[in-house]
Amino acid sequence: MKVKKRFLAVVPLALAMVVGVNTQANAVTKHTTTKTYSGGFSAWSSPLGRCVTLTITGKMSYRWWLKQPNTGRKDIWIDQLKLGNPQLKMIVRGKCDGGHAAYRNVDSATMSQYIYDHGCNVHTAITVNTPFAVGLTPTKTCGRIKAAKASSSFHRKGHYYIQNNTHSTVAFKPGSTLDARPYPGHKEICLKDDVAARVVLGNQDDGFSKALNVCVKVFS
Repeated sequence: MKVKKRFLAVVPLALAMVVGVNTQANAVTKHTTTKTYSGGFSAWSSPLGRCVTLTITGKMSYRWWLKQPNTGRKDIWIDQLKLGNPQLKMIVRGKCDGGHAAYRNVDSATMSQYIYDHGCNVHTAITVNTPFAVGLTPTKTCGRIKAAKASSSFHRKGHYYIQNNTHSTVAFKPGSTLDARPYPGHKEICLKDDVAARVVLGNQDDGFSKALNVCVKVFS
């Protein structure tokens, strides 16, 4: 009677261990970090005899992961940016002297901010909630591009106006993955915010605008 021989496939233990280690090494752990940002500018209006200061503040969070895990290198990839409570504030004074001059009233004011991709990438996706809206907008840096927009109007006499966006979020998913490295010129991540305002005093008005960088330091 013939005896059937059965053969068992034996995988060397060392090989199995190598496969397991490689799978774990290639796993990507993503993190989210949140930091505060601020910026602004002052402009003098000769017709109104007023100095208008516009300031932006808020929080930026970004999702990141190491380019080369388990190597000790700090270089990272970034695939999401999100702004929380992107606030815009206006203060009107009698002089542009670094914030020490007396306040001066105006009759009314309007102000807006337009936030968009720092690198002018037209494929960046933007999602927002009220009062922000998303649309194609002429910008100071990138021409006509998709931006998150919010505007406020104040029909009362005063020298201090605030556009609060307490429960608002503006999220950006870049058209191409961003990166940051602990080297000069690569330590920050940024968005652009075109800030604009118009103030009225008596029978005259004047306007001010500037493109501001919304940046946080990833590496100090």
